[in-house]
Amino acid sequence: MSGVVVVAGATGGAGASTFAALLARTWARGDRADPVVLLDLGAGAGLEVTLGIERRPGARWPAFDGLRGYPEPDELLGALPRWRGVDVLSAERTGAMPTGEVVTAVLGGLRAGRAGVVVDLAAGRMDSDAAHAATCGAEVVLLAGQDVRGVAGLLAARERHPGPARLVLRRRRSTVAPLEAAHVADLPLLGLLPTDRRIADAADRGLGPEPGRRLRRAVLRIAGRLGP
Repeated sequence: MSGVVVVAGATGGAGASTFAALLARTWARGDRADPVVLLDLGAGAGLEVTLGIERRPGARWPAFDGLRGYPEPDELLGALPRWRGVDVLSAERTGAMPTGEVVTAVLGGLRAGRAGVVVDLAAGRMDSDAAHAATCGAEVVLLAGQDVRGVAGLLAARERHPGPARLVLRRRRSTVAPLEAAHVADLPLLGLLPTDRRIADAADRGLGPEPGRRLRRAVLRIAGRLGP
């Protein structure tokens, strides 16, 4: 896998960080030789906490403040903490989001190193400079709950990002028909994610997302549709 995929949650709590992490892990476990990197464009170190790697040594976004030219791919990858074969670039707990210039420079270095990149973009931050830099030339996936609240958030997300994107729905008990949600948002439906209680249990133990068989298969299908 090479290229950039941006996963954006339509609302907070949609599970975008978990899905982005599982997507990156799926590609990293495949038969491709290229590295896979997970970039966090959220607030604080939320992704690191989700993965359980907040205490691991390695560079975070503040280490690249002021970066202009593309960093050397090997040096960049060698500086990052890892989770399940995935290199992770996250914010510090008190750190702000990187600037658009820094995101462009880091992505340029990763593209030069033929790395596959998955970006975890927080809900409500799609109109930031960093988000514009990440989505330029990338595949964008909007993740929403399969309910009225999720569809409402999806419509708001479409206002912030009216460009090309695809839709992934997370199943809910109070549901809206998947094709109806896709039609309302005017997005092609990429797949559905089942509820998996193992995710929360594994996160509580500091292991990061550990999907069960149904969720693992769903992510694998979506990864196959996104990968080049």
